[in-house]
Amino acid sequence: MSDLEAHASERMRVALVEDDAMLLSLLERALRREADIEFVGAAANLAEGRSLLATTSPGLVLVDLNLGGVAGAAEGWRLIEEWPTPPTAPRWIVVTGQPEAGHLRRALAMGLHGYVTKREPFDMLLAAIREVREGRQYYSNGALRSLMEQPATAPGLDRVTPREREVLRAIGEGCGVRQTASRLGLSENTIKTHRLNLMRKLDLHDAVALARYAIAAGLATSF
Repeated sequence: MSDLEAHASERMRVALVEDDAMLLSLLERALRREADIEFVGAAANLAEGRSLLATTSPGLVLVDLNLGGVAGAAEGWRLIEEWPTPPTAPRWIVVTGQPEAGHLRRALAMGLHGYVTKREPFDMLLAAIREVREGRQYYSNGALRSLMEQPATAPGLDRVTPREREVLRAIGEGCGVRQTASRLGLSENTIKTHRLNLMRKLDLHDAVALARYAIAAGLATSF
């Protein structure tokens, strides 16, 4: 039995919110062919998305941020932000044709599970869905490239010293206190002090929040 067949009884309930009618139709047909995905419905705008999520309770929502073109640039974000907080909220994967570093940093800061561009193969979207089903995040190469190519800004970053930036980058790349100390040639107590100073300066309260901030600020792209 294949891995996909083994997961058939654990199918991910997936909804799609996309305003491009042709793309919506193509994605729906493609997703319905996947044995480990239960496609529960599609919506083309904010109102339909609200109704779809309320009636189907999907485990994962694929959402285009720019519903309705320029005029609807905030509609996808509104849908994400209006929905209940975990554990009742679905997981989210942004699927966008216009990857912007600002949007990507916002997605990372909010802890969204995935971000994939429409310029990438359908197999990449499937990979994202399956990674998210297993409780992991998936940010595609195209999305991360847009993050690296555009300058980063983040509130409070101007108050962070060069050494604190190095510590923050290490946190964003998944390093613990001991790893960071070894990497920077400092004592563990010094790293702990830098972490406390970063939390105070940035008004953050734990290492997870620091890691998300580091990624959102463009200091790190690993998570």
